[in-house]
Amino acid sequence: METSINKLSKKINDLPTPDFIVQRIINVASDPESSTKDLNMAVLQSPTLSAKILKLSNSAYYALPRKITKLSQAINILGFKTVRNLALGVFTANSYFKKEYEFFNTEKFWKHLMSTAMASELLCKYLNYPDKEEAFLSGMLHDMGKIVMAYVMPDIFEIILKVARHKKIKFHQAEDLLNTYSHQIVGKMLFENWGLSELIINTAAYHDTPSEAKDSDSKMMIGIVSIANLSVNTIMYGYSGNFGIEIPDDKTWNNIGLTPKLYLNYFKELEEKINKSNDFMNLKDIIVDMDGE
Repeated sequence: METSINKLSKKINDLPTPDFIVQRIINVASDPESSTKDLNMAVLQSPTLSAKILKLSNSAYYALPRKITKLSQAINILGFKTVRNLALGVFTANSYFKKEYEFFNTEKFWKHLMSTAMASELLCKYLNYPDKEEAFLSGMLHDMGKIVMAYVMPDIFEIILKVARHKKIKFHQAEDLLNTYSHQIVGKMLFENWGLSELIINTAAYHDTPSEAKDSDSKMMIGIVSIANLSVNTIMYGYSGNFGIEIPDDKTWNNIGLTPKLYLNYFKELEEKINKSNDFMNLKDIIVDMDGE
């Protein structure tokens, strides 16, 4: 089970990071001084990415009253951060989900990531938490450490899955039993390489162990994604390598201000929302050929 942290770090360093265009989109979307024109120009640098974002903007998930026909409309109606999230989603799918594994169903795993993104964003509504776009992104990326493990340490990753399935426990509990690096640590290292925010990095690092998080600024987001993640696993939508019974941590539950009544209403709407989101859930609809640009 041993692999040195230096070897692991080097392997992760060799993995894809957001290219110039996606990085430009992230920077422009994060700059309060940016205009719609600035973001429009950044996205249009990749015609293929632009077309994909425009298509996803018209997904039933957003329930817009009319069809969006221009990228500038998508930016104005959905917002800068939502367009950033779509760009990062397309990049992630294209860079990490084209490879298939005998022991890991990437299409079902993609569904898990996207449904957790939606579950995180929806929970923000119930909790009156303003950063719903950050919650969507944090949910979408929370488990990326697993697909990275499949890339850089496939033998260990396969054993973790087998142990989790055999013992009917959660993926992170199987990691603990085997005393190997966790997907949370791997995800943290990946997103540090990507230059993402501390919020995204901390959520990747503690979504399965929220009570261990030290950064007070990230605790609310970590709690939201943690509850969203276990809710999606309870529905059994997609596949994340978890085989244990999902029980929310009392401390996390109380920390984000959930009540049983609130949660039941949330859970019901979540199932309905996921059922309307085929455009996002189908990995083949996300992956595009961008090699020719």
